[in-house]
Amino acid sequence: MKLVIFSGTSEGHALCRFVSGRGGNADVYVATDYGAAVMEPLAGITVHEGRLDADAMAAVLDADTLLVDATHPYAALVSDNLRAACAHTGAEYVRLLRPALDSEGVITVPDTAAAVRWLNAHPGRALLTTGSKELLVFTAVRGWRERLVARVLPSVSVLEQCASFGFAGAQIVAMQGPFSHEMNAALLRQTRADILVTKDTGAAGGFAEKLSAAREVGATVLVIARPRVEEGKTLCETQDFLAARFGWTKPVQEQPAPAPRFPLFVPLAGKKCAVFGAGAIAARRVGVLRRFGAAVTVVALESPSGIEVDHRRGYEKSDLSGVFLAVAATNDRDVNHRIAADCAAMHIPCSVADCAAESTFFFPAVCEGGGLVAGVVSDGTAHGKTAAAAKRIRAVLEGMT
Repeated sequence: MKLVIFSGTSEGHALCRFVSGRGGNADVYVATDYGAAVMEPLAGITVHEGRLDADAMAAVLDADTLLVDATHPYAALVSDNLRAACAHTGAEYVRLLRPALDSEGVITVPDTAAAVRWLNAHPGRALLTTGSKELLVFTAVRGWRERLVARVLPSVSVLEQCASFGFAGAQIVAMQGPFSHEMNAALLRQTRADILVTKDTGAAGGFAEKLSAAREVGATVLVIARPRVEEGKTLCETQDFLAARFGWTKPVQEQPAPAPRFPLFVPLAGKKCAVFGAGAIAARRVGVLRRFGAAVTVVALESPSGIEVDHRRGYEKSDLSGVFLAVAATNDRDVNHRIAADCAAMHIPCSVADCAAESTFFFPAVCEGGGLVAGVVSDGTAHGKTAAAAKRIRAVLEGMT
């Protein structure tokens, strides 16, 4: 079976790396020269550049093709054409979804035309972070030359397009993301924008960082809604699906027996610790850290466990500034991975709830009593014994005076 990927998103790029890493092959189609330029050479991956209509899409498919649609959630017409091409040729269609994020305190409109109507009814300078494709529509905003600044990709074709729409140089910020909270906030201040116009681009598209920056500077957030609610698979689900379909397995290598984990005990009183996530695991970690005197900061988009959240937003690298140790316990594998990588680069011990291999310290089952403290961790293979051992140790310690 032939694998075809229509990409143009970070998820599509990540999927290509996964396919290559598993020894697979895929033809990958991207619409722009910029999309092709950001794709590093990958074994087994052949990149094709250029926009295809429905007929051209059908021409590259057949009944023995599995097509993964990893295009942008706002590229509804492209997805429609891909579904039609698959139906016509008998190819199998799989949609790789970018999950939406919950947001509060924003104004949502159904499309770009509605955003223009809203801007015409509400004065103020606006920073447009919706890309260059629909910039022409925004020229219907009254006083748009004085009111609008657009952040777009730094490619020649995009800048030429902006110029053809009449946008002056002072109205264009040409930058490549991802953008941090600090960068978004600085740009809002620099452009004197009191309105941020965006799309729900999800975690991978930096949506959470846009929201938190707007809140910091007091800007109104105007969100253009996604064209439709779609069904499909997440990146991890798509990877698992392809691995099963094509029979890809991880290479089996002989690994030396791991050294036992050293029980290091350190004072935490007053030390700054960061916990990312606010579910059940995070709540337990916060409770233990605070019991030992740590100054804990909790960062999370929501709090299903009910614990107090200090910063209700997504993770930002600046959250690690001055941190003694960190706990990555969000419900997003990609976010936890990013936290672990940033901590490793900054030499900050990090416990990763969903990946022991990425952890640089291991949160123990804590046992206290009689002025003594013991910690129990498994060697990575005996998790079931940890709770039982901790229970027996606690009983011993509590019986000591």
